[in-house]
Amino acid sequence: MFEQKIEVSGRIVTLRPYTEKRMKLLTEVNREIADFVKANPDMKLDDVPAKKKATWWKRKAAILWKADPELGDDFFLDENFESSRLKESEDFFMSRRLYL
Repeated sequence: MFEQKIEVSGRIVTLRPYTEKRMKLLTEVNREIADFVKANPDMKLDDVPAKKKATWWKRKAAILWKADPELGDDFFLDENFESSRLKESEDFFMSRRLYL
């Protein structure tokens, strides 16, 4: 078996494999984000409070990544947080969704 590791903002994380449970959890976070966007149609991404974005990123990361030690709030609040790596991880996770 193999593990895929990536570097995110100077930390090494391991990508977690696809499971239906993780998919449900990720869907919940994405639904919450979509509801927020729908409720705030005039708000630009830059106007979303940093704490709110960091909370969503941390929840997604807990689903998609394994890190030792665990990634704290400050990791996601840092303005140098490489959120694009989280997006790439989510895309990778979704691409592994169906296997029969």
